[in-house]
Amino acid sequence: HKGEIGMMLYFGTTFCTVVALLLAKMIYGVNTLTFINQCFLYGLTILAVGVCVFIYQTGFFHFFLQGFRQIYQFIVPKPKVLIREEERLAKDAWLKDWRSRTLNNAKKILLGIGTGSIFISLTYLFFYY
Repeated sequence: HKGEIGMMLYFGTTFCTVVALLLAKMIYGVNTLTFINQCFLYGLTILAVGVCVFIYQTGFFHFFLQGFRQIYQFIVPKPKVLIREEERLAKDAWLKDWRSRTLNNAKKILLGIGTGSIFISLTYLFFYY
């Protein structure tokens, strides 16, 4: 059931992006070649951000980010109260669940916007030439 909702969010975002871009093209009367290039560039950028969120969720950057945190803590020491509060927040199940749901939804929305933008760019490019 959750998978269906996630796919609906992804495809809904893709469809809304396509509709919004087509309306923007009609309303503002942008040059077709400029429209194609901008849609592709913005779509590729947003798609890359969505992929970065996906890679972050897999834990691939965990050791890399943990190393930077240790270097930062060595340079700027934290008060013990802050360390205890961070440990308490790390054990909070509701916060972990909320963060996971938020990242999943953000990932689906970003991937949907990027896919829709690239789709409209490639479709216009096909009809342009």
